[in-house]
Amino acid sequence: MSVSAARPRKTKMTSTTSTTGAEASVTGVTSITGPRGIGIQIKVALVTVSLGPNHKQRYLEIRFDRPARKIQNDPRLWYFLAFYDPDQLRFLDPVFLVPAHVFHTMARRGKWNGRIRFVMFANLGPEAHDKWAPYRVSLKDLGKRLLQIVDEVGLMATPDLMRGPIDGVWLGRATRGGAKSLQTTPVGHKYDRIRNAVLRRDSLSAWYEGHLRLFSPFVLGTKDGDPHVLGYQFGGTSANVLGPEGSPQNWRCLQVAKLTKVTVIPGTWHAVSKSKGHQNCIDQVDVAAGRLLSVRPRLRRAA
Repeated sequence: MSVSAARPRKTKMTSTTSTTGAEASVTGVTSITGPRGIGIQIKVALVTVSLGPNHKQRYLEIRFDRPARKIQNDPRLWYFLAFYDPDQLRFLDPVFLVPAHVFHTMARRGKWNGRIRFVMFANLGPEAHDKWAPYRVSLKDLGKRLLQIVDEVGLMATPDLMRGPIDGVWLGRATRGGAKSLQTTPVGHKYDRIRNAVLRRDSLSAWYEGHLRLFSPFVLGTKDGDPHVLGYQFGGTSANVLGPEGSPQNWRCLQVAKLTKVTVIPGTWHAVSKSKGHQNCIDQVDVAAGRLLSVRPRLRRAA
């Protein structure tokens, strides 16, 4: 039976982003320099699928789309794709490391309105021999394989400046003292701080386009590949005057890269009632404070 011949069935899923192939992205650098390093785009599914009730084999299914103008096939770009078990809070074997140019060819499923659609459907069984099998990696060998890729890419990539995807992480060999460990860029610390605030329901203060903003972050993710946070501003300043507490005019869609001096305000949270309309700030949700459906404000870009 071919993969397309049967409707996939979901396993139990506990994440608030309850869609098949739900994805989580980790933020990282916006540019990559030098030959000794690779950019990794992380796509994680929180659920596996099967071909039907009589099929025990599980499959990894990951779906996403990206603007055609942002597709890059540089040999320094790779994809990490895996199933993350939300019950065990860990990745499960196997995971996949795929060169970007290979993934963009094998997973492409058409183009619509300037965006390329990608679908990965990989057999997770130990005896799998599908097209994704050559890119399988066991978790115990993941670090070794990443270092191997870093070294191999360093021999064929040019030192030219490359504009890397903002929803990726940068990996390379540490240079101090000749250490052989992997290091990641510190650019992701700001994203992690915002992410933790969403999960803990802590408010934030930050500077954005010349204004000090106090806001409660409700949803964090990406819009066309760029990290954004949807927040409710309750204090500070804005180009447009803030409405009274609870007003839907106070929703703000903020680009994470433009936020500076991000500080957590623990124990402070401005919960607002549901609003009519649709949230269009984020198209790929990473984390949300509570149920995503409770955050559907009528909003505009931050002012």
